[in-house]
Amino acid sequence: MKTPYDLYDYPHYWEGREYEDLAEKRALKVFFSQIPPSKRNKIIDIGAGFGRHTPVYASLFKDCVLLDPAEKLLDEAKSRLKKYPNLNFKLGKAGELPLGNSQFEAALIIRVIHHLSEPKKAFLEAQRALKPQGYLILEFANKIHFRSKLKAWLRGDFSFGKNLEPSELGDEKIHFLNHHPQKIENDLKKAGFKIIDQLSVSNFRTLFFKKILPLRIILLLEAISQRFLAKFYFGPSIFLLCQKVD
Repeated sequence: MKTPYDLYDYPHYWEGREYEDLAEKRALKVFFSQIPPSKRNKIIDIGAGFGRHTPVYASLFKDCVLLDPAEKLLDEAKSRLKKYPNLNFKLGKAGELPLGNSQFEAALIIRVIHHLSEPKKAFLEAQRALKPQGYLILEFANKIHFRSKLKAWLRGDFSFGKNLEPSELGDEKIHFLNHHPQKIENDLKKAGFKIIDQLSVSNFRTLFFKKILPLRIILLLEAISQRFLAKFYFGPSIFLLCQKVD
């Protein structure tokens, strides 16, 4: 069965988004530096798409599984990533992993949760696939980022940040949801994870900053601010480093 991303030019979406791409990869490098070498045998990238993040982890882990429900994107990944011999490609969904229990030391779920109205099932599946004390690197679209809160306050909605339900963003082809950090954290705890680090990512994702600042400067500001601004859930994208609780 075709998925929305089978009909969508996702690689084209990332053209002209170098800042967001590099900001995310910077966050991943920070988290991977905290995973001990003894925990770098097998990793699964759940919702790997066309393998945009694969160059960050392919040299760190012995075996890498790229899983995605869109066959078109996996074919694109196979074509782009031929130089990495340690990759395996698997068709499947985050909420129904076609894999056995306790197989991986690490898992990624990046830019996937914004398609799920109830992400807890994906967390439970990741927990099942991870070995004891395995690591999950999770990204989610942040409902209460600074700009969204400011817009809510300007229209007189001061209860916006208290509503844990996701906010919906309409799209002609693919549906998106922004999630409340508290709801995500609650679901992670229920699924058997503890959060050990947090970063706020793409903090300067506005046309204003992109037009007036060179890429190297905006990336420098991003690197300086990711951990500090995470305390306030400032950015549109929140990255969490989690560990499976025995």
